[in-house]
Order: sequence, then C-alpha cells, then structure tokens
Amino acid sequence: MDIASAFYSATAGLQRADQEMQRNAETVARVTAGTEENEDLNTALVESTQNETLARASVNTVQSVDEAEQTLGRNLDTEA
Repeated sequence: MDIASAFYSATAGLQRADQEMQRNAETVARVTAGTEENEDLNTALVESTQNETLARASVNTVQSVDEAEQTLGRNLDTEA
C-alpha cells in the first residue's frame, strides 16, 4: 500500500468513526431522556467502543504515514 493510500484510508476511518460516534451519542441521549424506547442502549454503547477503536487505529496509521514520510525525506536528503 502506498503512503497516500494509507493516509486517505486513515482519514476516511476517522471520519466514519466521528459520524458513528455522533449517531451513538444521539441514541444514548434519546434513550436516557426517555424519548425513544425502541433504541438499544447496549448496542449504542458497544458500537461507541468499536468506533473508539477505529479512531485509535486510524490515528496510529496517520502517525505511521507521517513517520514514513519523514524517513523517506531524510533518505532523499542523504542521497542528494
């Protein structure tokens, strides 16, 4: 996988995690306020944990991409 592809995949993962966390937060708010009875609070909480894991993995990928770009830049500077 090339560096740009990894970066774009990681940013897409962060965006997805953010959107899903917002959806989960809305579900929890509706259930705890008593306005929504059909929502499954446990599912929302479990999905929140899954989305946290996705966000952390995406951040780690972005950090790895940054490190790879720095290493590549140093190698190019050394050869020049």
